[in-house]
Amino acid sequence: MVQDKILIFGHGQMANFLLNYFTAKNIPILISPADITDIVQAEKAVVEYQPTVVINAAAKTNLEWCAQNKLQTFNVNVLGANNIAQVCDEKKVYFVHFSSGCILASINENDAKTETDIPAPISYYSWTKVWAENLIPFRKSQNFQCLILRPRQPVSAEVNYKNMLVKMLTFTQFIETPNNGTVIEDLMVWMDKLIKKRVTGVVHVANGGWTTPYEIGLLLKKYVLPELPVNKMTKDELNTHTPEMRVDTILNNDKLVSLIGEVKPYKQRLEEIIIQLADNFKKADPELIKVQMEKTLAQTKTRATPNDVWPNLLKK
Repeated sequence: MVQDKILIFGHGQMANFLLNYFTAKNIPILISPADITDIVQAEKAVVEYQPTVVINAAAKTNLEWCAQNKLQTFNVNVLGANNIAQVCDEKKVYFVHFSSGCILASINENDAKTETDIPAPISYYSWTKVWAENLIPFRKSQNFQCLILRPRQPVSAEVNYKNMLVKMLTFTQFIETPNNGTVIEDLMVWMDKLIKKRVTGVVHVANGGWTTPYEIGLLLKKYVLPELPVNKMTKDELNTHTPEMRVDTILNNDKLVSLIGEVKPYKQRLEEIIIQLADNFKKADPELIKVQMEKTLAQTKTRATPNDVWPNLLKK
């Protein structure tokens, strides 16, 4: 069996997780600096590196920023994604694209959405993900191999301002509506298996079951920041604070399980990851923590009043 050679577009949280994971497995992998909105740059990157797999992890994801910068968001999330798809189709390279589970909305905890459910976006960002999913296979060859992944609220044990768990350490109020999510450390293993099988089509990549932001807040208080104020708020109250509405989504992951085998429950993995996050805070350089938390704080201020206890993380 020929060993894969992976090229990544994007340089955010997901791209770096992929780089570290596959590097540790001695699989050749490179993050391209190319601007994906320029198809010439995308093609040059693929031609020069000669990958067997291309992963698109490049995207504008901040809901408020996307709503305020619609053209740039469209160029990256939609046209950029299609540029890579077009190059991969022409060069006969297996293409993996990150979409999002937030294009679907669940009414309650029993309303788990499958890959065949019709998207119902409520934000401009979500719309760009739907448009990309539709444009990527458009006018491609019959032999085009493409896997579209839909993660849901990715979390990890990494001290990183893009980590939802780190963001929540600056909150004071939490809603109690059901959602599921994707543990990024688990996602790396799933992707490894899906890529080896050359799976195509849409796959929901989320841990099974669900929890609520309020319950996550309690876990963060228990293991990471005992002083964290964990107060309940309604979804209607949240919507008055956030310029862009947040969707509640539970993804059905039966297809994922059928393709790769066991997928651990979300609640179990969340607690394990939060315990690891607490340990990572203790081990991290206080200056690194300060930089990451200040970036997180800047985002929180755009949609809520942050707490005043997060600086205690610098003392762990």
